[in-house]
Amino acid sequence: MAKDHRAGSKVRGDKLPAILMASHLLEGDTVFLTDGDWTRDPSAAKIAHDAETAEAMEVEGKAAAAANLVIDPYLVPVELTDAGLPVARHFRDAMRQKGPSVHKDMGKQAEFQPLG
Repeated sequence: MAKDHRAGSKVRGDKLPAILMASHLLEGDTVFLTDGDWTRDPSAAKIAHDAETAEAMEVEGKAAAAANLVIDPYLVPVELTDAGLPVARHFRDAMRQKGPSVHKDMGKQAEFQPLG
């Protein structure tokens, strides 16, 4: 089963479904793995429903980190909304997923549809 590799993780129970989250190396934005690329749009993130997909996503994240595209890629357990959008289960990852919380007219919450 997919593991949450971050030290001190607060996520308990099943780690799936999950998405792969990282920071863009040059811009510093939180990015999400899609099918073969990275996006700032959390609703476009590739979702791992099984351990094999999660492991393949981790390998892809490590390769992107080795290529200096992203830093700190890790799997984030999510819950799916009725619309099928992934929402991080842990508050820290949910905050990273939404973007800056001070100005709702800026960042991801202004550009992309709300996740939850």
